Amino acid sequence: MCRFVAYKGIPITMDELVVEPSNSLIEQSKDAKKHKTPLNGDGFGLGWYPLHQDAEPGLFVSVKPAWSNQNLHQIASKIKTSNFFAHVRDASEGIPVSLANCHPFTFENYLFMHNGFLDEFPKIHREIINCLSERAFRLVKGNTDSEYAFALFLDTIDFAGGLSSDDIKEGIYLTIKKIINIRKEKGSHTNAYMNFVVSNGESVVATRFATDKNTQPTSLFYTRGEISFNKGEDFKVSHDSNNSVIVSSEPLTEQSREWMKIDRNHAVIVDENNQVKVESIPIDYQSSIL
Repeated sequence: MCRFVAYKGIPITMDELVVEPSNSLIEQSKDAKKHKTPLNGDGFGLGWYPLHQDAEPGLFVSVKPAWSNQNLHQIASKIKTSNFFAHVRDASEGIPVSLANCHPFTFENYLFMHNGFLDEFPKIHREIINCLSERAFRLVKGNTDSEYAFALFLDTIDFAGGLSSDDIKEGIYLTIKKIINIRKEKGSHTNAYMNFVVSNGESVVATRFATDKNTQPTSLFYTRGEISFNKGEDFKVSHDSNNSVIVSSEPLTEQSREWMKIDRNHAVIVDENNQVKVESIPIDYQSSIL
């Protein structure tokens, strides 16, 4: 499965999280520490919100491994932003490596990425398509379960733009419920890993969720505070402020005490003021019928 980083805070260059830390996202693309499959070499993507007045994020994706792409190093070291997503991909079996399948996905002011997979996706693919509006269906350019989940989310929020962090959170929860119900209706009772992250440029919501109660979701951590960077060293975090927030599939630094683990079937919500809330996702798989 994939690895990702989401950042919201003071403006930084993206390489300060993607390249520089001891367990940077590029390091995780070669040797992820928190997953049994350590290699994530099936492409990567950056999505960032510009510092100038432009609500729509920029996007750079490639099918090349992150560790060997010079353009990634150049772009990440030159662009400053206060809100960005970065993702390295481990393609699910049967889903091709292509630009259209690289995360993050975008629509207007939204960024979306996924770490995990909807097991038995072919069973539910047609039903998800049938649930989508024509507008949402036409947005899908690739064939990943992740992009269809994003399209379902956009339909769920009715493509609304100016949503609060709580509105986005409820939209993600309802999207997870819809996926669970579709899977049940089609007789898919294996595990679905749904670590979703979405931003509208103002807020960030990330979930750590698995449908099988006996299976742990893929890992998810966050840290917050005033972050200080020194060239050649891991960044340091002072937790006495909400200066910046990092949400990541695994800690980016060796200072484990700086990172809080998100419990299974919980979400981390970062609001417009960088206030952080962690809460249980109110979805019971056994009774989740809308």
